[in-house]
Amino acid sequence: MVEYDVSNTVPKGHRKQLTVTDGGGRGVFLTVPRFASVGKGDRISIDPEHPQNIYVVAADDPSQRIRIAPHFETSGSTKSGSLPFDFRLTEVNRPEDLEALGYLEQFHYKSFASVGDQLEAFSSEVRPKASSSGGRRAVVLLYIRLLGQWQAAGYIELQMPLMMCKPRHELFDRPFSHPERPVSWSQWDQHAMKKFVNIITRIGRIVIQPELRGLGLARLLIGAAKDYSTTRWQVGGRRPLFMEISAEMLNYIDFVSSCGFKYAGRTEGNYDRIVKDLSYMRKGYDVGSGIMSLQKKYVVALQSYCNETRKTFDEALLRLEFVLSHEDPIALLSAAEWAAFRRVLRSRIPYYICGLDKPAEAYLSHLGQETPLSRSKFAVAKARVDIASVAVKSVVRLPQTRNVRIIMDAFGLDAEVLESVVVPPTPVKASAGNIILLVGASGSGKSALLRALDPSPAPSDTFQVRLNGTRDYSCGWLKSLPERVPIFDYFAERYTPEKAFAALSQVGLSEAFVLVKPVELLSRGQQYRAMLADLLLREEQVWLLDEFCADLDPITARIVAHNLRKNVLAGGRIAFVAAANHAHFIEALRPTQVIQLRTGGEPRLTSYRSYYDELLEQAG
Repeated sequence: MVEYDVSNTVPKGHRKQLTVTDGGGRGVFLTVPRFASVGKGDRISIDPEHPQNIYVVAADDPSQRIRIAPHFETSGSTKSGSLPFDFRLTEVNRPEDLEALGYLEQFHYKSFASVGDQLEAFSSEVRPKASSSGGRRAVVLLYIRLLGQWQAAGYIELQMPLMMCKPRHELFDRPFSHPERPVSWSQWDQHAMKKFVNIITRIGRIVIQPELRGLGLARLLIGAAKDYSTTRWQVGGRRPLFMEISAEMLNYIDFVSSCGFKYAGRTEGNYDRIVKDLSYMRKGYDVGSGIMSLQKKYVVALQSYCNETRKTFDEALLRLEFVLSHEDPIALLSAAEWAAFRRVLRSRIPYYICGLDKPAEAYLSHLGQETPLSRSKFAVAKARVDIASVAVKSVVRLPQTRNVRIIMDAFGLDAEVLESVVVPPTPVKASAGNIILLVGASGSGKSALLRALDPSPAPSDTFQVRLNGTRDYSCGWLKSLPERVPIFDYFAERYTPEKAFAALSQVGLSEAFVLVKPVELLSRGQQYRAMLADLLLREEQVWLLDEFCADLDPITARIVAHNLRKNVLAGGRIAFVAAANHAHFIEALRPTQVIQLRTGGEPRLTSYRSYYDELLEQAG
């Protein structure tokens, strides 16, 4: 192995150019993946027989190597419930990877934030300076293939840890000694923090393409991030032992516990000290704690608000102090105040951590499994549909108008009442967790059968229902939402913000830009998800869905069908789904039973497997 010292790094498109020098001071240029975990000051080694193999020399043990090239990549196949797909996880290593990252970054809520909003006002602390890297980051992209099409589905970004973090400080203020690496401390004091803070890597972002949410893709990304961290990530030649994440969204959606993370408390926030700190900074004092540059940004932000509103700085501080003395400060703010003060306020947010090897996991074992959220499945009291026979007949009394008489004369009609069987006697039985798919050509009676199953239908002189059984269950229809109301406003006003977040995330709607848009600006797939969230929150036992996915493309239809199935099973609901065209999503829906309705013929009841086999046979 030949060793070199990295003297400079320059990003060049999808690659990063390294300037390295050997023992004689001779310079050489190398290229590695764009976000490879290597920086100025690192010592690297190259296999002369296989020069594509490039490593960073480990600081703990110089005989150990941390690979940086060739690039990180893994692939496989998996299933999300009943929906199978192929996946590929990779570092940015090709021009198309960089394009995919740019495409996906638009879905992160901070990507389009104003300059003021991009202040580091929402993190508790300041990043440490690493001698070898500066602000290091790594990105792992996720591609998935659905129905034969590969598409960029998401990415995860790893960053260096925050220097000061109260829950971590309290957690690590216990002795730790790694049995295989020279990492140990008796307490987490300034010395230990400075020496070992970079044995932690931090998840800075997880971004999923909005139309693909609800497939469990975050778990794939977090799993890849763990693999990358244990094999590739390093700062100063040290590999990480722990991974952490803290985010405002974890107040509402726990997407990390299922990946092995444990809740360790909340960050400190700055509500208790922000007024005092800003006052000191205004007078030119150093507030210390390594966050002065951040506080200076707060002063600039608040001064900008004062200039716009013609308030004095002291008046703004008095107002901020008054607001923070109340239990719910945000509720007291006007729109202008909220826009200004949110740039300087940091609330306490959940902090989670996991170990990346056995000793690190053992160190965290006392944390247990509790989280600040109770994971709601939106379960309801279990119902049963047990109808021996249901039939629907249409009855139309012909109006005796001049034009109707013309038609009667032309076709020889002499009856004043037209009667026809819409749905012949059909048994309908289902229990909690069942999905019954109603299929048939247009006019075969699918919609009429759904209406007949509703115990509280709208009065109708046209349809007559004959029922042998009882409808002792609550029933809800999938229905459109008001188009011009922001989606989160609609849900939060009716069900509380907490329930709204929980239901919307349950169906895969948790992207900031989606939540603040009016319904009319959502994609059709997102509208379906929102309607499904509305069903979850209305708490009916039986769901009725007509013309299901009729106006969706095949991939979106499969994802929506998968989400429907997942929530029916989780909540113990019963769903009756009517669809004329269903071949593209039936495998994701996997109904318990299929009722085939035929105009002029008797209904046919089959299992999903039998019906699906028939579809495959017909397709050749």
